[in-house]
Amino acid sequence: MNTRIEYMYRDGENYKLFHEVVVAGVVDIGQLQPHFFEGSFFMPSAVGLDDLQERPYRDCDHVWHELECAEATDAQPTVSTTAEELLARFSAVGRAGWSAKIVSARMAEIQRFMV
Repeated sequence: MNTRIEYMYRDGENYKLFHEVVVAGVVDIGQLQPHFFEGSFFMPSAVGLDDLQERPYRDCDHVWHELECAEATDAQPTVSTTAEELLARFSAVGRAGWSAKIVSARMAEIQRFMV
């Protein structure tokens, strides 16, 4: 059994982008949620997943994404990250504190090269 994880990016103008991955093994949203920023938000790139902001970045863009669901599936994994690794990454980042400054700096660096 594997886990399908669907997450969403909502910019400051309420434009939404969705993405899903399948990780090997089982993890549920209840195991991940205690590690979210302010109970609801996370930065995918901080836990080894893809950020969803479109490029070039716009003034209304930010770093936070929302986990929509984590559900068991028979589908094959679409990423090399396992459920166990993903939970460990969420736990580590949650303990250390989500650093929006790091991801914001990365976004600024990418933007600089796109102009």
